[in-house]
Amino acid sequence: MGVPVSIETDRNLTKASRDILLRRFVPDDVKQIRMEICRECPSWDERFNRCTECGCQMRVKASLTSSECPLKKWGRHLHAGNLSIDASEHEEGSK
Repeated sequence: MGVPVSIETDRNLTKASRDILLRRFVPDDVKQIRMEICRECPSWDERFNRCTECGCQMRVKASLTSSECPLKKWGRHLHAGNLSIDASEHEEGSK
């Protein structure tokens, strides 16, 4: 299975590296919800734990605050004091 590579891939890897370096991880419950959404998606590759849309290793991507689903099923995770916000553009019933 090939991994899709584009300018957007480069940008996303830069954001992910920054999140890891600065230890910006989502709470465990957010990671769990993201993973459940991914596992139900037709783009989920169970054999490699990857998304076939972006090629990312989802156990890592789902734990990072700046990560977003390429299909807009879940978005960046924002922290505002004690409030956690999923900045997803996901709408019920969308792909």
